[in-house]
Amino acid sequence: MLVPKEFDHVVQCFYQGSSAEVSSMEEWVALALGYSNKQDQAIVKRFLQELLAQNLTDAELGRIWNDAGADYFFDNIRGVLTLIRDAID
Repeated sequence: MLVPKEFDHVVQCFYQGSSAEVSSMEEWVALALGYSNKQDQAIVKRFLQELLAQNLTDAELGRIWNDAGADYFFDNIRGVLTLIRDAID
């Protein structure tokens, strides 16, 4: 599966220390998405819909997250990806 650069951009907004600016995971996701325009967000949402529909393992989802240039890692990556997807209108 080809990972769009727009997804890479969102992933790279989660970095060590960036959570200090927010009080919840939902706010952190909103902050990260705020760096993308609506068109880019739509691309990310479509990608995440397709990705999560494949029922990949958490390890596989973690590799995709890491390969996108992540500087912050989550124990519940499926939950984070789902939250990002659901936060996009």
